[in-house]
Amino acid sequence: MLRFLFVGGSAAAIDFGVLALGIHLGGSRYASRVASVAVAIVYTWWLNRRLTFATPAPPSWREFGHYVGVTLAGSLINLVLYSAALWFGAPLWLAFGIGTGTAAVFNFLRYRAMFSKSD
Repeated sequence: MLRFLFVGGSAAAIDFGVLALGIHLGGSRYASRVASVAVAIVYTWWLNRRLTFATPAPPSWREFGHYVGVTLAGSLINLVLYSAALWFGAPLWLAFGIGTGTAAVFNFLRYRAMFSKSD
């Protein structure tokens, strides 16, 4: 769990950094969020498989595709809650936290199930 929190925490920092950079460069809060989530997906896949769940099998496109599918479901939860919080007037940091925190719980449970299966 500590490794997942480390991966998630560092991914959240990268995610928020890409989000802030996108906005700073003139992107919308929503388009920048999509870009930041895409960067975070690749980052977390690599570290979760290597560090959090220590998967011994070599990486494969099939595994990555499955991970992306699971992550997209979590990302949808994240983006819906982020957007709703912004719509209700929450500050950017709070909207980010609500979306990311809720999705993190969902993702951990799904990743644990995914990486515990052997190919």
